[in-house]
Amino acid sequence: MITSSLYSANGLSSYTLTAIPTHPLLSSLGLRQGSQVSIVSRQPLGGPIVIRLGQRCLAIARDIAEQIQIQETAR
Repeated sequence: MITSSLYSANGLSSYTLTAIPTHPLLSSLGLRQGSQVSIVSRQPLGGPIVIRLGQRCLAIARDIAEQIQIQETAR
């Protein structure tokens, strides 16, 4: 499977987080390696990407989302 950044995801699938930058805030939000996420929306003009993690929606800044590596979840 191909690995890419969270920000470059097309939003039509579910994804598994494969690599996450070390940051206490990301961990406290529940973003951990192996977590399953889906794309809710992408804000215009380089704004944040909104993801669904379980029952919650989280806005992740573009510069952070570009550092998070994902892999498309097999259907």
